[in-house]
Amino acid sequence: MPETYDELSFSQEVDANPDDVFYAFTTAQGWRNWMCDSARFEARPGGSYQLAWNNGWYASGTVREVARPEKVALTWLGMGDPGPTDVTIKLKAKDDQTLVELSHSGFGQKGDWAETREEAIKGWELGLENLNSIFSTGEDLREIRRPLIGITVSDFNEQIAKELGVPVPKGVRVDQPIAGMGAEAAGMQSNDVVVEMAGVPITGFTSIAEARLGKNAGDVVKVVFYRGSEKHEVEMALSSQPFAEVPLDPVALAEKIRAIDAEVMAELRALFDGVSEAEADYNPAPEAWSAKETLAHLIVGEMGGQVGITSLINDNEPEYGENFANIRVRLQALLAVTPTIPELLDRLEKAKEETAALLERADRLKARKGVLWGLGQLYLQLPGVHDRTHMDQMRAAIEAARGR
Repeated sequence: MPETYDELSFSQEVDANPDDVFYAFTTAQGWRNWMCDSARFEARPGGSYQLAWNNGWYASGTVREVARPEKVALTWLGMGDPGPTDVTIKLKAKDDQTLVELSHSGFGQKGDWAETREEAIKGWELGLENLNSIFSTGEDLREIRRPLIGITVSDFNEQIAKELGVPVPKGVRVDQPIAGMGAEAAGMQSNDVVVEMAGVPITGFTSIAEARLGKNAGDVVKVVFYRGSEKHEVEMALSSQPFAEVPLDPVALAEKIRAIDAEVMAELRALFDGVSEAEADYNPAPEAWSAKETLAHLIVGEMGGQVGITSLINDNEPEYGENFANIRVRLQALLAVTPTIPELLDRLEKAKEETAALLERADRLKARKGVLWGLGQLYLQLPGVHDRTHMDQMRAAIEAARGR
């Protein structure tokens, strides 16, 4: 009797040329685009790799062979697998497309191998379907199918918990409930702090992803949150995601972003009309930002977005980007060289134009439809919502200055 199963074989036609599809199997950014949530990948014989998912599962191994743009071969060991297996990916040009042929071999016959084999079948079938999607329409099917509670989030730590009167140091703070979605319907508000969802403790945003596993839009889950010191429990229906229509061309996407930014800048200039420098410098509380600090936050955030776009162009998007826009000394340093309201507004407007100018020059992203689709959702799904949320914060700081 043979000691191993026959190898698993999968094939998928992908709407891109082999050189572009090769990226998806040889870069950490590429693997994250279609298959996993976290990745590290050394694309050389003898190099190591690790792929991980938000549900805690992971796979790792060694790169056995890399031949651009025809072949990638890996050893593969998933969490809980009885032993290592082998994965080989072959890419073949077919008309204007690429035929991806993936084989997974070395599964044993005894013990837990049957379950390991079935999980591999399910994982590769879903993954290859998504691979074709990100190269054809740009849509990440994992996002399309993933339900939401319907919030935008903001930072949360022990200091913020103290300011809000929340008795726990970890959770997810609601920046704003999204209109028409589950959180709004359940009565959640800005600064509510989610601490449990569907029985899963929520200690950060990745915990929400874990709580949504296996759930679909329309499913009802229990959500526990704090509003100040008061603990609340609600039954909440998970929502389907509202996705923006994204042009899969960097120039067209840049123009859409410019139109949004023009509206935002007009609103910001109107907001500061008649505001004195002293009013804009006022801090409503020791840890609360002034209106100028909030403007600085928007500028530093715009700069961070440019770093993100540049890394995507270079196929090396960092997995966990640093959010320097929330570090107060960084904002104060910017204010030291850009101290007045007109200077800050002009600098923000130029930073927004620089973002659009960078994007429209990102010709390389034409072959990365999944990357463009993801960027488009970031900018177009809730257009201007981050800026406008902070406009409310700036208005409140200015009103506090005038009410002294």
